[in-house]
Amino acid sequence: MKTKVTILGLAFLALSIGKASAQLVVTAPVLEVQSGVQTGLQNTMKGLSSAANVLVKAGVKEQELTKVFSEKNMMLAKTWYDGLLQISNAVRNYRRVQSVFEKQGRIIQTYSTAIETLRQSPFVKPEQLSTMTSVYTKMLTESANTLSDLQTIVSPAMLKMTDAERMRFIDKLDTKISDQLGLIQYYTQRNMVQMNMAEQKARDTQSLNALMGAR
Repeated sequence: MKTKVTILGLAFLALSIGKASAQLVVTAPVLEVQSGVQTGLQNTMKGLSSAANVLVKAGVKEQELTKVFSEKNMMLAKTWYDGLLQISNAVRNYRRVQSVFEKQGRIIQTYSTAIETLRQSPFVKPEQLSTMTSVYTKMLTESANTLSDLQTIVSPAMLKMTDAERMRFIDKLDTKISDQLGLIQYYTQRNMVQMNMAEQKARDTQSLNALMGAR
């Protein structure tokens, strides 16, 4: 009897180890991919924040937005990836989750690059730059709020959602932030066109004055 119990015990232990090993084989690559994605996104935002911080210390107040929102993006990404273990593999690996974070990163990068070009242009007046910064602030805030909405999926209150419900929710957020990215790109393009037109007008005036002076 003792021998039978021992054999059954060993069999159960082997089965348990087998299941645990199988779970590790499935889970490890998932976590590795998540870690890689998270690291990539975090590094991008850290680079932006660091570069913006240098400019902020040099007195470039417009880059404070880049610093604030890139740091907020890092915090939200950490909250999301830390909470992934509470939900299924299907949601963890859903590509549109990464898409949401990537587009938010592109929104911040678009602002950071554009505002620096506009700030350095002698053809953009201080009051114009102030208005542009104000509009950009609203856009950055809205996109950050979209990213915050993503956190609700891993919150205790939302753990009863089905995978299908979570994915539909993520789809809506991805569509929403895609629209926000398109809007900030359009606004940036419009600002650049206005800057170039002002520059061209100044050159035309300079050329005309030179011509009149020659006469």
